[in-house]
Order: sequence, then C-alpha cells, then structure tokens
Amino acid sequence: MNEINLPGLVVDVELRDSIAVVTADGEVDLATAAFLSDGIEQALSKSPSAVIVDLSSVTFLASVGMSVLITARRKVSNGAHLLVVADGPYTRRPMELVGLDATIPLYTDVASALAAVPGTSAIEGAEPA
Repeated sequence: MNEINLPGLVVDVELRDSIAVVTADGEVDLATAAFLSDGIEQALSKSPSAVIVDLSSVTFLASVGMSVLITARRKVSNGAHLLVVADGPYTRRPMELVGLDATIPLYTDVASALAAVPGTSAIEGAEPA
C-alpha cells in the first residue's frame, strides 16, 4: 500500500480487507519512531477493523517505540483492535518486561494475529502467544 523508507527503518502499510497491517523492518529508536507512528496513522486513516503492527523484523525496540504502540492503542476506536506481532529478544522481551503485553495482545506471527481479529474468516479466538 504505502512504504516509508529511511536509513535504519522501513515501514510498510498494507490493507487486507478491513485489516491494516503495518510492518516495520529495522530499528525503532528515537530517530525512527516517528516513522512507525506515521505508518500507524496511515493505517488508522483507513478506518480498519483492526491494526496489526508486525515487529517481527525489528532488531531493536527502544522505549520510544513502545510509547508509539501505547499511543496507537489509545487512538484505535469504534470497536477496532490493535494487535502486535512480536517474537524474540528484541521486541517481545522488552514489551513483556514493561508489562505492555497486559494491554496490547502479542502474537508470534501475522497469521495468528489475523486469526484473532473478531469477525474475520480466519479461525476466531486465537490466543495471544
């Protein structure tokens, strides 16, 4: 759909039916977090039923990146959902350490996150990993 590309981070926004998938590849730090935020804003502007933020290719997630996710969770409205794909020591572990997984469901891959979105044709009720 739309790609934001700068040294250190590539953010891609794709619409799959009514679900927006924001994929980040690289490092999310003070210099790049605004680009992740921009990608999420692009996704939200499409009024999706859910926004999935895929961090599976992120090699560094600073606290400012987690703040972007918290802000996104607050902006999701009208029954939409925010789900995050994070698996591994660079993304999942820091999010669990600060307790972010208590408010934003984490999944190991995009397929399981898609399956967890209510009302999709995929298997409903998938549990966060």
